[in-house]
Amino acid sequence: MAHSLSVAAPQPEATFEHRASGTRFSIQTAAGETFQTLERQGETQRVRVSYVVGSGNHAFGMLAQVGDHLFQSPLSYYTSRRAWDMAPGYEDSATPDFSRPVTLECLVCHSDKPLPVPDTLNAYRNPPFAQTAIQCDRCHGNPERHLQNPVPGTIVNPAKLSPAARDSVCEQCHLSGEVRIPNPGRSIADFRPGERVEDVYTVYVTRHSPDQKIKVISHAEQLALSACARKSGGRLWCGTCHNPHDKPERPAEYFRKRCLTCHGATLAKSHAAPGQDCIGCHMPRRPAKDGGHTAFTDHRIARRPEVESGQDTGELVAWREPDPAVRERNLALALVTAGQENGRSDQVIQGFRTLYRMEGNLSGDATALTSLGTVMLKGKQPAEAARRFARALELRPNYAPYEVNLAVALMAIGNTAEATRHLEHAVQLDPLLEQAVELLSRAYRAAGQNSKAEELLARYRTTMGITLRGNAGAGPDQDPGHRN
Repeated sequence: MAHSLSVAAPQPEATFEHRASGTRFSIQTAAGETFQTLERQGETQRVRVSYVVGSGNHAFGMLAQVGDHLFQSPLSYYTSRRAWDMAPGYEDSATPDFSRPVTLECLVCHSDKPLPVPDTLNAYRNPPFAQTAIQCDRCHGNPERHLQNPVPGTIVNPAKLSPAARDSVCEQCHLSGEVRIPNPGRSIADFRPGERVEDVYTVYVTRHSPDQKIKVISHAEQLALSACARKSGGRLWCGTCHNPHDKPERPAEYFRKRCLTCHGATLAKSHAAPGQDCIGCHMPRRPAKDGGHTAFTDHRIARRPEVESGQDTGELVAWREPDPAVRERNLALALVTAGQENGRSDQVIQGFRTLYRMEGNLSGDATALTSLGTVMLKGKQPAEAARRFARALELRPNYAPYEVNLAVALMAIGNTAEATRHLEHAVQLDPLLEQAVELLSRAYRAAGQNSKAEELLARYRTTMGITLRGNAGAGPDQDPGHRN
């Protein structure tokens, strides 16, 4: 965890060709700083890489900093292969670039104290982190009281918490599920040790058979499937085997001893060799379905190697149920969000119907209203969508993505002039919000204001380090996303 995020060090010069998109990437160092460049169809983009995400045990990714904005690099370095390749999620992209925003939710598990600018998608203070890598307070809470009186009881000890609160300390970063839904008025970053994650947000997982492929951030989900955890009566948790304050020099020997604390009486004779590796047989490294080009330890502690044959049922269930007051709302939002991401119209419809029925109680819930508006827009009801988006914007009037949402709905009902005003405000609030820039340039061109469109795009390209040759355009048109 001490290596979860760090300032970027100079990298050896290298190149990488992404055949799926015809993009050539290069990595260079100049004046002690690292830059990454992409070249594709007459377009070049060059950005400074400021931070490295990950310890490098498996791989590390990189964050590009443009002014006060952070964007994800589409490149990752894979340690086992000693090679650059596409980051997870970019493998099949036709237009990989440096425009994917790095939101607070992206950073909360890789950095200790990100400092976002309020009401922005990916703008941060300078510097963007009070602390980079994860610090003590991530698991032990605010240390101020303990520093004033350094005795037991003045700091959170996860092992002494109730099982749900204890496990939540680890689950805040080691359980991503299919979707995480914050409670009304809360952010995932609000979690503090001593709470249950459900006090802040609900994690929803897909009900599946035990031999379904693993995910990168699903350690807690895997462990819960193991017979060891199921038969322990809640006593087995991450801290049973892992010491977060120390990395064992001889992992096989260390973890074997941890296994034998429970299994020694029955397995000592059949597993008597001192150097035997319990983990290698019962927790093998396996490819993760969302892990790019890497393999991760399977925490299901299988008695025998399993064959990948399980199928997701697709049913979303809460990892632990939240307070009844938000239970129905959170599940509905999870269904809409996961359904849209996975192409499950049945889930979207189910979640929408619940939200629509509850709408009388959601007038102050910008996230729920945005979800309703998004489904209505997809369902060819732009006027109804605009009404929900307008209310969400009233609740967060300085949030540029909400301006974009409303503008898209207004364009769909033919109110281009009003849509343009909202897009102009979005660009004023966030000049690097790609969707706003793209849509506003289209609106200007549709109104015959080509010079304004070109000026807008030129400012964006210059700031983002994009240069063009010949008649190459600014990039493919993109549909705006609807941001919560």
